[in-house]
Amino acid sequence: MANTAENRVALAEKVDADLLQFLARLPRRQQRAVLLLLMVVENLLYEMMRERRLREDID
Repeated sequence: MANTAENRVALAEKVDADLLQFLARLPRRQQRAVLLLLMVVENLLYEMMRERRLREDID
């Protein structure tokens, strides 16, 4: 789990400061919507990678 946390920190450090400022100016409701969308995308990417590893293991 530490590796996952480190990956997230590394990704967060790459986020553009202008984008963070833009998000900070959004109303709370829109901030939550953006966060929810990012969580959905993260889960989809995780599932895609898991599926790819399973297929590679089968081959």
